[in-house]
Order: sequence, then C-alpha cells, then structure tokens
Amino acid sequence: MARNKRRARDNRRKRREAFTTEQYDVRSLHEEREYGLFWYAWLWKLIRPVMVFLCSVLIVVGMVTVAWNWAYGEFLAPVDSMSAEVVSFEIEDGASVATIAQQLVDANLLRNADVFEYMVQFEGLTSSLSYGTYQLSPAMSVSAIIDELTSGSQTNERVITIIPGWTCEDIAEYLVGIGALEDTTEFLELCNDVDRFVGSSYALRAAYDAGTLEGRKYALEGYLAPDTYRVFLSATAESIINTLLEQNNNVYDDVFYTDTPDYYADEDGTIHEVETFQTTLTMDETIILASIIEKEAANSEDFARVSAVFHNRLRMGWRLESDPTATYLSGEDRLIVPEDEIADQNAYNTYYVTGLPVGPICNPSQAALEAALNPDLTYIEEGYLYFCAAEPTSGELVFARTLEEHEANVAQYRPLWEAYQAEQDAQAAAEE
Repeated sequence: MARNKRRARDNRRKRREAFTTEQYDVRSLHEEREYGLFWYAWLWKLIRPVMVFLCSVLIVVGMVTVAWNWAYGEFLAPVDSMSAEVVSFEIEDGASVATIAQQLVDANLLRNADVFEYMVQFEGLTSSLSYGTYQLSPAMSVSAIIDELTSGSQTNERVITIIPGWTCEDIAEYLVGIGALEDTTEFLELCNDVDRFVGSSYALRAAYDAGTLEGRKYALEGYLAPDTYRVFLSATAESIINTLLEQNNNVYDDVFYTDTPDYYADEDGTIHEVETFQTTLTMDETIILASIIEKEAANSEDFARVSAVFHNRLRMGWRLESDPTATYLSGEDRLIVPEDEIADQNAYNTYYVTGLPVGPICNPSQAALEAALNPDLTYIEEGYLYFCAAEPTSGELVFARTLEEHEANVAQYRPLWEAYQAEQDAQAAAEE
C-alpha cells in the first residue's frame, strides 16, 4: 500500500516536471529582453553582427562615393558636359606637358592643369603627346582629352568660324588671333584686289561689271560668306578669301535662284502658296540691304520686320537713317551714335545719303539675305517706318508707324541705352 502511494507521488511529480517552463530570475530575464522580444533573442544574437558589418560597409561606400563624386566634379569632369562646341586645339612642337595642360585650361577645355599633368606622367604617356591640331570639346573628360591627344589624330587643318555681321577687318583680326595669319595687312589689301578675285564670285563680278564697287572701303565687303570652314594650317590669306567667296556662290544660289515655292495651311487645312514680295533691288543692292539688316537686328526673328521698314522708306524716297551705316568707317560699335558721326558726310552714312549706302557694311548671313528679298508683308502693308532698340541686353526692337510713336519709344528706352553705354565705356576704360 505504501509502495503504491509512493508510486502515485512519483507519477504526479513527473507530470508536473513535464509541464514546468524555464525559470527566469531578474538577470536572465534582462539579458533576454535587451534585444527585443525575448523569444527571438537567439536569432538576434546571430543577425546583429551581420547587420553591424553591412551598415559599416554601407557607410564606408557612401563616404567613398561622396569623396569620388566631389573629386570627379572638381578635377576630372568635363567643363561643360552639354556643350556641342568643337574647339581646334594646337600643340606646338616641343611644348611641355605643363604648357599643354595650362593651354587646355586657358581654352576652357580642362578644369585643372595639375591633374592632367599628373595623369599623363602616371600613365607614361608623355612621349605619346604629338604636336599638331586636334578637335576637342568642353564636353570631353580629362581621360577623353588625354586619349585624343595621344591617339595620333592630329591634323594639318584648322577650323575657322566666320560670324555673320563681321566686317573684313573683323575677319582679319580673328584670323590673326587664332594664328592663321601673321598680321592683318595682307588680308585687308587683298580685300581691295578685285582683279584677283572677280572670277571667284559671280555677285562680285556683277557689281564689278556694273561699276558699283567704286568708293567702297573694301571691295570684298559683303561677299565673304559667314560659315565654319576647315582650312590647311598652311593656308594663305588669298586661299582663305577664295574659300569664303566660293561658299557665297552656294548661298546666292539658294537665296536668289531657288525655284521651290513655300506653302502654308490655313485654319481649314487648305494649302496656299506663300505670297512673295516683288523686289526692285538688284542682287548687289540686296546684299547691301542685307548687311544693314544684319547689323540692326540682333534676333533673326526681327530680320523681316527691319527689312519691311527699310523697303517702306526706300519706296517713299526717305533716308534709311541706320546707325550702323554712320559708324562703319570709324568701326565704333556704340548703342548711342555721337552726333559728329551722324552728321559725317560720307557715302556710307544713310543719315547723309538718300537710299542705300555705297556698299555693304558687313558680311551678312543667308537669313539676312533672305529677309532683304522677302520683307514682312504685314509690316509693308501697315506702313511701319521706324524702329529702335528696347532694353539693350535683350536685343529686342520696338517698331512704330508714325514719328510720334517712334519718339515716344525713344523717350521710354533712351535712359536704358545711356546707362548701358556708360557701363560699356567704363568697362572699356578699365581694360585699358
């Protein structure tokens, strides 16, 4: 009987022990719960060092990335990644790496000369830099520039760009500035050597045959086509002039001899041929007018409107009174023309002569030539006779039909012109 009682107690004890959970004291409970939910403590003990490692790696990678981005942006990135400009860069025979690096910085092709010099020397490419002319861009990185300068892609050509509105003197100074010519003397003398070039331009030939070249400052003014060209490094002033004259033949073909009409669609979708202006000007007179339009209008959108004003004044027998014609001989480019130049009695000054000046006052673009042939017909019909500059830096023009409207426009904007001119004069004086 006693044995049975003991057996019953043992069985009850075993059952209690089977359902007894782990006993926690204060310390063990704190250790379990310091990681969160105490039943995940064992899992957190495994994950925690892994997460600490990954976070450390991410921090280091972030710091390295930030440092690299800063260094790349300051020293290695292109000067202007969005630029489409192409620059002719010349390495002279015997130039050192330091000299080349500084010339690249001066040409706005490189951010830092020291980085370029170090990279060339570190990669052992010093002897691979060859003298000659290369076509580079501000959008190229330092590595891309080094690759180009060590690729052997140098040429015996240079790129020249003649800007619309440049005079013969502007072109001569530009060619000297880029090292294409030693001085301006020969080029400008050739610009009056009609016999040498009359066979290169049929517009020049027409003016020569008509006897209208007499009295001009430069006989070739107006016939040197603005454009971008590739010429040999050894090109002479004569060969460059011939290239510009021959290109103008192509421009004249497009402007004066095109047989393709323009069309437009009205609100109903009906196609109409664009009405054209029937000019009474000769080719040479059109070139002269285009040169004035080029100088007067800063924005091509105004070319046809300016042309309409001048055509209206020519039809009425008025003087054109164009400021750029008054300053052509002096070469002074001023927003407010001095009274002595306006009063100067010369064959270019349209404040003095009636009608067109004796010759072109610059070399106009194709757009200006087309505007001279095709003025804005609305401005023709509505009788616009005046225009003046608005805010100087905007390049905008304000047009008027009557003298009263024009004088009101001048009164409104003249203070802005005077302030702008004073600023320009002060800047010029500081540069001297």
